[in-house]
Amino acid sequence: MRDDSITETVGDELSFRLADPDARYRRVRVDADLGTTDAPRDLTRTDGVWELRIPRPPLGRVEYRFEVTSTILDPTNPRTVPGGFGDRSVLELPGYATPEWVAAEAIASRLADVSFTDTPVGDIDATLWVPERLDPDEPAPLLIAHDGPDYSAMGHLTDFIGSRIGAGVLAPLRVLLLGSPDRMSWYAANDDYADALVLHVLDAARDQWPTTATIAAGVSLGALAALHAQWRHPGTFDGLFLQSGSFFTPGTDAQESWFSRFDDITSFVAEIAGAPAAPTAEPGPVVTLTCGATEENVVNNRLMAAHLSRLGWDVRHAETDDLHNFVSWRDALEPHLERLLTSAVGHPVAGGHDAT
Repeated sequence: MRDDSITETVGDELSFRLADPDARYRRVRVDADLGTTDAPRDLTRTDGVWELRIPRPPLGRVEYRFEVTSTILDPTNPRTVPGGFGDRSVLELPGYATPEWVAAEAIASRLADVSFTDTPVGDIDATLWVPERLDPDEPAPLLIAHDGPDYSAMGHLTDFIGSRIGAGVLAPLRVLLLGSPDRMSWYAANDDYADALVLHVLDAARDQWPTTATIAAGVSLGALAALHAQWRHPGTFDGLFLQSGSFFTPGTDAQESWFSRFDDITSFVAEIAGAPAAPTAEPGPVVTLTCGATEENVVNNRLMAAHLSRLGWDVRHAETDDLHNFVSWRDALEPHLERLLTSAVGHPVAGGHDAT
């Protein structure tokens, strides 16, 4: 027998429901990631249950919360997911499946805290993740991850890389998980941060660990910062893995104009868009962009992929059936990060950084 107080799909509709038999709430709204900029929507109370029905979105899963006196999780749904702004309830829609690699047994690895001091933006703390089978003096690729602790904990970045190493698909590599105490400034097309990353963090990292290729990864503003560092310092990276990058333009992202560094970002993006194609120039890195097909950033990501392709860069652009969240980015790691790593390691840019 169906429980009419449980959030679920009903035919071609998605029904958000919250039981309230004692009429505790005067108003209930649902705050859901649906790939739109719409404000939270009101539910209607009938027979002790608040409900809102909407057409089923073209997504594999929906993250949501109910707003009553304060934001709450769905009390009838035990499935939750952590996020940058707290936990959210999750409804997995028909057809969605968690990637198989998530259940893989973790490989043995070691972690080491490191700090890069006296950079143009101050000290940058990081954690180095290394598979146990990789000797300290053994040359290997280095992947630099912006928002590294969250990318690893909520986006399962190192779990994925470990699963691919364990399966023999990827050779061992090191992952440097960069902290970001001031990401809204550091990652927003900030020239000081680009200098700090390339001239301080990477130079010191290559001095400490024999590095055969260097790849940068980031989500949202972290993706923007990775591309910005490469643009300001050509030849830095062999590969860029950019997920839901915040490649704002005034025409596609007016809703972000409140952001204090909006003009810095749009100016940087315009710089790339206006750069002349130069077929004889040194090629750029191998680049993969992923983005939710209905999330806010999808149009600016499509434009960025086209700009970089026009410049002769080796670019892949993939869209998923999820939105701007860590599970979405996790689910896109396979096959896209695996392909990027394989291409970048086997396709170093001119003047790359092979260990000697």
